[in-house]
Amino acid sequence: MSEEKILRTFTTRTPDKPGAFMLACKVIMDHDGNIVRVSFNKGVNLFIEVYATREQLNAIDKELSEISYVDYMPKEPTILVMDVRIKDVPGALYPVLKVIDKYDVNISYLNSKAESRDYQNFNIGMEVERPEISKKILDEVAIIYPLDVVSYNGNYHDLDITVEYIRLANSIQRLFSQSDDVVKMFIEESKQITEVMKEHGQEPKEVFDSIKQLANFIAFHRDLNFKPRLTEIALTPETTLHVIEPPCGSNTYILRNNDSLLFIDSGLGIFADEMITELREMFPCFFSMEKTMIATHADVDHNGLLSIIEDAKILMTKKTKDILIGHKGDDGIKNVFADCFGRLSRIVNDYEEPNIDSISILGKDVPESHDYLLLIDKFRFGDIEFEVYEGNGGHMKGETILYSREPKILFTGDLYSNLDDLSPERAEFETVAPFLLKNSDSNPELLNSICSKIKDIIDKDGKKSTIVCGGHGAVKRL
Repeated sequence: MSEEKILRTFTTRTPDKPGAFMLACKVIMDHDGNIVRVSFNKGVNLFIEVYATREQLNAIDKELSEISYVDYMPKEPTILVMDVRIKDVPGALYPVLKVIDKYDVNISYLNSKAESRDYQNFNIGMEVERPEISKKILDEVAIIYPLDVVSYNGNYHDLDITVEYIRLANSIQRLFSQSDDVVKMFIEESKQITEVMKEHGQEPKEVFDSIKQLANFIAFHRDLNFKPRLTEIALTPETTLHVIEPPCGSNTYILRNNDSLLFIDSGLGIFADEMITELREMFPCFFSMEKTMIATHADVDHNGLLSIIEDAKILMTKKTKDILIGHKGDDGIKNVFADCFGRLSRIVNDYEEPNIDSISILGKDVPESHDYLLLIDKFRFGDIEFEVYEGNGGHMKGETILYSREPKILFTGDLYSNLDDLSPERAEFETVAPFLLKNSDSNPELLNSICSKIKDIIDKDGKKSTIVCGGHGAVKRL
């Protein structure tokens, strides 16, 4: 795969004569760079912002230095220009100026524009001695106020990553009309994730690229473009199964018995409005019906409505609760990429923790760990009795499997997904982020063993006519 392209700003000292800028453009063109912004400031000469791969940018840097347009090892100050959104109250700018002064950085220019009655946007240009100082300034200002990076220069990988996640946070805010607090939260989480990925020898840019793909796909499929595949199956004379397969996120399964509903998983929180619209059409008396919700495991794309449907009773295993509430996590990170993606996905998908008082625990005296599929509980919904099993952590600690022997129906969470029969939107999403449909955080050995145990259970009753409801994809009849 070709190297990803990034933005870099070159601060040039072009001679004051005809054709000087054209020569700089030719150097950039010869190395397949795309000029996306040009700006002149007398104090620091000419800014040229270029979009290209890192290798191409380094070649441009070297050739411009050879014609004395830039220093290959620059002695001139590098430039950082940022937009900071500050409350319109006395002294609000002072903390930002204090950060800049702390690093002995000279402000080249400063201007402000009132965004509303309550806020001002401050455009701050600085001459920064070293690119690593630019990163420190961005990190510290981002804790105080929402900010965006207008331009910067300096061949420094960590600064590139910082600028990338700051710009990504602002892009997500525009896509979903998120609050400034969400932007700050995203930037702070991204900063921590960058350190985690580096500690494990992985490239944080991969996480941010995947989150960008996720955000753009979700934004397109909201509102009128939210077109889930809907299925209805009569399980017994009294109970009907309704299936909602969204463009992305888990399937939502709803069993109806008279005026009672049982949810098994509930998709992404970012689709809350769209899902409530679907539920009201399915069940005209939805808001007055008795509702119970089960979380098969703690992935964010299975639990988006837990905090939205306020009057529901919520059931989950203790291990699922421990991970879901406060995102305490497992006994360790099995897959760094999946864990870091999940942390940012919570923010992008507008996930909120459910009311802890609404949660009841499935199973009592369950061992902290076990290497088998353990029957931990039973419960009845209308005329159907479910057995509740806890898995061994093949996909995620606390994973829950529900099985009814009459009618024969199995809910697996992400231990199984019907990838051979996805809705058109979901199939499209697999091309955007295929890892989300796989058990990217799973333990293959444990996963195979638990799937084998599930197969044993349904084989014992005769698997024919068993309805299998996986985490993603259509319901499958054996």
